[in-house]
Amino acid sequence: MWLQQLLHRKETRSPQALALRDQRRDVTWARLGDDARALAGAIGQHVPPGGRVVLLTANRVELIEALFACALTGTIAVPVNPVLVDRELGYILDRVGAQCAIADQAGRSRLASMQPALVTKPIEEVAAWPQAPTGRTSEFDGHTGGALTDPFVILHTSATTGLPKGAVCDQRYLQFQALSWLAEVRPDPGAVFLNAGPLSHGSMVIALNYLAADGTLCVLDQFSPHTFLGAVRRWRAEHTFLVPAMLKLLLESRRLTDSDLSSLRLILHGGAPCPKDLADRAKAVLGIPLHTIFGITEASGPALSCRPDDQPGTAALPGATCAGLPMPGFTARIANQDGTVAPPGTVGTLHLRCDGLMQGYWNDPEATARALANGWLNTGDLGYRDEHDYVWLVDRRSDLILRGGQNVYPAEIEHVLRPLPWVAEVAVVASPSPHWGQTPVAFIEPLAGAAFNERQLISTCVRELAGYKRPSRFVRVDAMPRSSQGKLLRRALRERAANAELTGESP
Repeated sequence: MWLQQLLHRKETRSPQALALRDQRRDVTWARLGDDARALAGAIGQHVPPGGRVVLLTANRVELIEALFACALTGTIAVPVNPVLVDRELGYILDRVGAQCAIADQAGRSRLASMQPALVTKPIEEVAAWPQAPTGRTSEFDGHTGGALTDPFVILHTSATTGLPKGAVCDQRYLQFQALSWLAEVRPDPGAVFLNAGPLSHGSMVIALNYLAADGTLCVLDQFSPHTFLGAVRRWRAEHTFLVPAMLKLLLESRRLTDSDLSSLRLILHGGAPCPKDLADRAKAVLGIPLHTIFGITEASGPALSCRPDDQPGTAALPGATCAGLPMPGFTARIANQDGTVAPPGTVGTLHLRCDGLMQGYWNDPEATARALANGWLNTGDLGYRDEHDYVWLVDRRSDLILRGGQNVYPAEIEHVLRPLPWVAEVAVVASPSPHWGQTPVAFIEPLAGAAFNERQLISTCVRELAGYKRPSRFVRVDAMPRSSQGKLLRRALRERAANAELTGESP
């Protein structure tokens, strides 16, 4: 009901206000409603309420229109990152039981070879589709579609088994997040937000927050410093969200000194911890306030916030990063291993509670039970709370690698490499990268007497993994470091990879 009501109100009150914009077209609220109903009509011919609609496309305004169309039909949207390789895409298609796909030309070509029987609609032709014959009073008006608590979208993350998990989220998830965002970030009515990240994951939630705030959503096809700076100038963007790797590339751009950033009033950043020196440099060079956001897909996206005017003090532990205070409606706690609440200054696991938690993982009750218990989400992040209740993160899900703001899960890479016949063991850890923040490094233990075949490792990753998930280095080890209990010591491997990065030597 949330997106249906949002669309209905905007069409009624400000039909000619600009809702969406990309390099191809501008979309008013009236046009957004027409396109969404045209899409809804096409979806409704093939997919019943509760059916799954895959959205496979690069960034474009029609992806947002497709989300509204799914809301109008009561179907479940499944946005998929188009950079995933066929193995990853195929697993998701089979897992969710896709009944229809809305895709761009590249996506349609892949789907035609993988699932030729799947009904696929061209997303770039939405604007030319026939409109619903009775306009806003058709069956796809602001009062139809799914209920607030019906599953609405499946957002995929990765599991410890190396296979994707689909977080099932309802429209209450989006409603809760939008209201929390409005109270915490406080965008002015009509604020122009520039979306620079892929709309196939959490960026979508922030984008919808600005539409709920009477704002204009500008969609960048793909981030580069050149395209970003041009879009800020051309579209007079006021707010944007960048991951630290994007921020670093922006500061290194030769075009920065001649660019007009006078419209930009706030840079939100997250997706990975932002080093203090990078944040200080950005504030000094750009002269624009930075707002720290910590988010997790399973808890409606942004959950903790450190505003530009917050003063959290200094870290009690080396390398800890301040994630801020819980956003309105969120409760945070740091738990000991036995589940008790850790006192201030004690490192434990971050748990979150709110009215916008995911319903669970699609067809994965065991993973759901591990993540959700008694109304709390176990984020897996290690951190502590200070005496003023600010949350500081010590390790972002200790095994998780954050490359350019995109999650890379070691287990997924290990799952691909371990079946090679000469590999005895494999462990993937994060290594610091001056360009991407982190990149994966794979440590390989060959079977006794077996040759180390780096060429096969590379070709396997190219075939089985999206580009951002592929290790930057493969390192042979005679034996994996293990504790006296036989547990793999990933920290030792991370230290080895980090020291090698600093010295320029091989790990």
